[in-house]
Amino acid sequence: MSGHPAPVRILDSATKRLRRGLAASALLLAAAGGSGVASAKDACPLQTLYALTQASLLPAGDGVPLVAEACRVWPFDASLALAAVAYPLPSSDDDARVLRLVIAVLGAQEANLLAVHETDLAEDAVFALAEDGLKLDTARYDLARGVRAFGVVVRSAAPGPSCPDGRFNDELTLYVREGRDLRPVFTSYMDFWARVEGEPCSWNQDQRLVTEEATFTLGVERSAHNGFADLRVTANVARIESAATSDAERTVRRRASRVVRYDGTRYDVDALENGFFWTQPPEDK
Repeated sequence: MSGHPAPVRILDSATKRLRRGLAASALLLAAAGGSGVASAKDACPLQTLYALTQASLLPAGDGVPLVAEACRVWPFDASLALAAVAYPLPSSDDDARVLRLVIAVLGAQEANLLAVHETDLAEDAVFALAEDGLKLDTARYDLARGVRAFGVVVRSAAPGPSCPDGRFNDELTLYVREGRDLRPVFTSYMDFWARVEGEPCSWNQDQRLVTEEATFTLGVERSAHNGFADLRVTANVARIESAATSDAERTVRRRASRVVRYDGTRYDVDALENGFFWTQPPEDK
């Protein structure tokens, strides 16, 4: 899954065309009835899905089901609604699907399309999108005067390797609206696990196992660079120590943080060291 979404494709009124009404209606009804995991709060209204279909952002007909969806009225401006919808591209197959992810801002009442961004997600051994794999983050990301970002979290349901040295999930991308464009400005995974010492899959009765889990939170700093506020990425870390000969576990919690700055195009996340800046080496014994 790429950290650099594909360029925006905006469809103006000249390129929009009306899809077949009955087929589009069938798609919407199938999507509404098939997403049993999504809560009523985050499920997309029929008028939102219909508006995206009318704009050729979703396929017409009931032969291409939606994979995941999340919609919500924006607390920052109750006249606006946010939508994130994913569907498989025609060339996809069940073993290696390529998904189109559509992010949109619409009018909350009339569902008129205001801004959109599209990107592709390639499923593989370490990434698979489930029905509940999309979530909208509407925290107060006030990056500049009159500029508030919103986030889209993509969660993988793939099992991944059975005995990895590290895992990551919950990729968060922040978007800002610029006219009819939604521009991604920050991307990072928000959930991590790492092996520090020992081997989780080993049957060695003498080993000591140490793992660390971290969840990230974002905070907006008072300082700013290139017009946007700095962001503080805080890792809430749990270091878990255990021994094969005992059922007891010792958990030590700590925090670590890094500040990332806007470079004029997007936030430079190099300081996050691919997200694992919080890891610590094994303790000397």
